[in-house]
Amino acid sequence: MAAGKQDSRQKMINMMYLVFIAMLALNISKEVLATLGILNEEIENSIKSKNEKSNELYRLFAQNTENPTYAFANEWAPVIKEATDQYYDFVQSLKDTLLLDETGKNKYKKPVVVKDGPNRNDTLLITNFQTMDKSIELDDMFFDGNNYDSLGLVYVDQFKNYSALMKSIIDSIVSKENRLSVKRTPHDFSISNDLISRSFTFKDSVVNSEGTIQPYLDYNFKGFPKIASLSKLTKLQSDIRELEFQMTQALTDKIKSDGSAVNINTSKTLFDSQPSYYVNQNIDDAKIIVGRIDGNFRPDSVSLRIGNEKLRENIDYTIGGGAVNITKRFNIAGEKKIIGNLYFREANGSLSPIPVEQSLFINNRTDFFVELPKMDILYRGLPNLVRISDPEILASNLRVRSNGARTSAIGNSTWKVYPNSLNNTEIIITDASNPKIRKTKSFRVKDLPEMESAIFYNNNYFLGSDGISRRGLVRGKVTGEKPKDFDYDLKINVESFDFQVGSSPVRSVRGDELRELSALIETQTPGQVAFFTNIVSTAFSEGDREPIPNVKVRDFSIRLK
Repeated sequence: MAAGKQDSRQKMINMMYLVFIAMLALNISKEVLATLGILNEEIENSIKSKNEKSNELYRLFAQNTENPTYAFANEWAPVIKEATDQYYDFVQSLKDTLLLDETGKNKYKKPVVVKDGPNRNDTLLITNFQTMDKSIELDDMFFDGNNYDSLGLVYVDQFKNYSALMKSIIDSIVSKENRLSVKRTPHDFSISNDLISRSFTFKDSVVNSEGTIQPYLDYNFKGFPKIASLSKLTKLQSDIRELEFQMTQALTDKIKSDGSAVNINTSKTLFDSQPSYYVNQNIDDAKIIVGRIDGNFRPDSVSLRIGNEKLRENIDYTIGGGAVNITKRFNIAGEKKIIGNLYFREANGSLSPIPVEQSLFINNRTDFFVELPKMDILYRGLPNLVRISDPEILASNLRVRSNGARTSAIGNSTWKVYPNSLNNTEIIITDASNPKIRKTKSFRVKDLPEMESAIFYNNNYFLGSDGISRRGLVRGKVTGEKPKDFDYDLKINVESFDFQVGSSPVRSVRGDELRELSALIETQTPGQVAFFTNIVSTAFSEGDREPIPNVKVRDFSIRLK
């Protein structure tokens, strides 16, 4: 405006112009404040999801305290949790100081009456983000003029100490792992180390957008609206929980990897056989296995005996199909204890023993014989195949029913058994030619195991730290596969799942693809982690048309690259 003397009218016009500009600036400021508040709430929701995932892994570790494979997890998970919770709670205490009044209530929440829509006249408690436009409270907390206040110094120390502590935990695990005499696949903390570098790096001075140097706290907090500082503290809490999850996930991935290791600390012998056999019956399906059935399993040496009798390879047992197969024929009834060792060669050339102590039960032929060809128990929802024979009953006169299951004959002395909700079921056989004959046997019933999960794209399966491109995530399919040690052949059709990536909210998806969320996925940056939870599927057993609904598929996550 022109300089010089102005009349009263011009002064009034100038004043009205300044008021108009101030009002316009105020309106823009309110929109920005509200947007920051909404982002802050979305980040807090994502924190809950991350915390739930970590707690689920902590519960898994606690349930396996006696399992040697979980030794690292049970030693270090409590250390990770304690360090994380302490730092998270410290940051929360700063937020509480900014938000809560003397009575502990949020002083920015206000009741709002809904004016229209289906919930008209309802009263909601809504946070008034537009009033969080001042910086004075946090400035008073962290600064004393141009210097850091005592709490500001504590904040800086806590930030530096947390990243240093988490690095030392990772280094300690790796160092202890390197000292083990038996070397296995190491823990993969690459994602955790990358997150520490990106989100927990401290610099005393930072170059700002004007090209000048500012102290760390000044650059990050001084003079900012309160809602902006709150959002930054909430983002820090999100990074804390993300680092916690990635470190516990690394412990979990290591456990899964060790599941295939053959070692006295990680493996034990199991016996896969019928409940019992009969005198003079050829045995061709009794197997000694290690941990789980693995087609590549083959011990380097075998030393087994029953009583004082040493078992002979290719006569009393064979090795093949991932097991030591017992083939010995017995002519005296009773319990036959198989003891000895299976030996596996270590990297240093020495033989490491896996103890064997199992029992075979040989009966005189006074009872009927039930064989579960696939597994040693009945699974709820499956058409469990059961072969039944009895020396006293002609096959044509054999009748089968069950208390607690539906049965269906399919020929050749074989039945399908569909258990109900009971945890035990009884198979009953009768003789059509002799109503006095009635025999029963009980079997345990279990739910189907959780199915393995992954993203299938371009003829490959992607999971966890494998990483996947955004294109692969959009075009891939969420799949379910039966566990490797589960003998039934199942086809898994994924029907729905919950999906969350980065700081976006959790979304429910129908089907097995993410094409409908391609726009969201394309905005994500490398290093973000996508979570797949509540995966619901239907399964079909080989040769059976009846679907098995609500089959659980394991939750999983995958990193974008």
